[in-house]
Amino acid sequence: INKLYIKRKKNANSMDYDDLLTNWLRLLTEIKEASERYKMQFRYILVDEYQDTNRLQYEIIKPLSSYHKNILVVGDDAQSIYSFRAAQVRNILDFPKHFKDARIYKLQINYRSTAKILHLANESIKNNVEQYPKRLTSLNSRGPKPALVRLQDINQQSSFVAQRALELRDKGISLNDIAVLFRSRYQAAELELEFLKRNIPYVIRGGIRFFEQAHIKDVLSYLRIILNPRDEVAWKRALGLYDGFGKVTKDKLFIELSKYDFSLNTIFSSRFKIKLSQKADKSWQTFCRLMRLLEDEPNRNNPSNQITLIINSGYDKYVLNSFENAHDRLEDLEELSNFAHTYNSLKEFLQDITIREGFRGETLLGVAKEEEFLVLSTIHQAKGLEWKAVFIVGLSDGHFPHPKSMDNLKNLEEERRLFYVAITRAKTHLYLTHPMSHPHYKFGEVISRPSLFIDELPQNTYKVWEIETE
Repeated sequence: INKLYIKRKKNANSMDYDDLLTNWLRLLTEIKEASERYKMQFRYILVDEYQDTNRLQYEIIKPLSSYHKNILVVGDDAQSIYSFRAAQVRNILDFPKHFKDARIYKLQINYRSTAKILHLANESIKNNVEQYPKRLTSLNSRGPKPALVRLQDINQQSSFVAQRALELRDKGISLNDIAVLFRSRYQAAELELEFLKRNIPYVIRGGIRFFEQAHIKDVLSYLRIILNPRDEVAWKRALGLYDGFGKVTKDKLFIELSKYDFSLNTIFSSRFKIKLSQKADKSWQTFCRLMRLLEDEPNRNNPSNQITLIINSGYDKYVLNSFENAHDRLEDLEELSNFAHTYNSLKEFLQDITIREGFRGETLLGVAKEEEFLVLSTIHQAKGLEWKAVFIVGLSDGHFPHPKSMDNLKNLEEERRLFYVAITRAKTHLYLTHPMSHPHYKFGEVISRPSLFIDELPQNTYKVWEIETE
């Protein structure tokens, strides 16, 4: 595919963004006349967000600034959180080594957050080893201490966030000035359902809602068939995941299903007859075996077990072969199974999901639909933004920091920078929530310790809120 892509670009006399960078570097390093011309032409080099630059960008900046030696970069090493996009924090940390006689100016006055919020942020980020030591100060000494809110489980967490957001709105803070931030996308699922139940309008920043994602809809389509065998959309979505099932074959099959009055007992047995291609017939037999498993006891009224069966019966391989961010999607699916573990029936589970899909976020009393929406966002998507009130949810061991970062100091320090970015989005009100248990599709309700980042904080940086159980 890559060779064909390169050929197509060449034939179209076109370049993509990566080509612009690599060819610019070639110009500076391989063509002497052009290199000398541009080194002399650009007397001053200014680079913003230097902590987000990658190796290639550094290799362009270095020779380009070598003649006049006038280079100014602006950045915050404590906000370097995009290594998954190839950003290298070492670019800013090693700037004095790369550019001799460099002078460093630390801008440590923060005009956004209160002193109490910055105190907590400073106490967290100081645990990083690889950094420029600094301590932010604020011009605003007023405002409450950040709250560490201990909650029984993720359902109580969702209830607390929704209730507190409404209380803040009653105190005059618009929903537009409230954000809920999380480490991973799956952590929004329970929050979305709670907001729907309370008619709180919300938007997902930089992405689609959890239950509207393709891989979530794929898995749920199997369950929808079991609950409602007449659901044409569910049939066609599920069958579309198998070889041999194009539009014509799916239409043909659905017509045949109607002749059997959509009786699943008949359809998934040898009594159901339909002429299919060899490839489609093989896929149909595989599909039927899985559906019989999903219908059998003890799976029928255990949506968590059903989801796990679907994933392990081949959908995991489909995800790996179909999506660039496959591992993130598989993590979503595992959490979908964990989420479903709290339901005792398939009907109840799908009813909640259906309510969620039908919601359009326009029903808060007295508010025009374009005026107020609470923001749900991953921390990565929230960088550069600010709100009067911020909730950082899911601060439990195994959830934030990400478990894959725990055996690597470099990755752990980036996770801590991510926590720092989340803290410093808040202007006045900051809530850190720790659910003390999480549902798990294998082990039931699992006790969760506080996040490492909570344990690191001195107790004088926050006020503990204990929420009573109903």
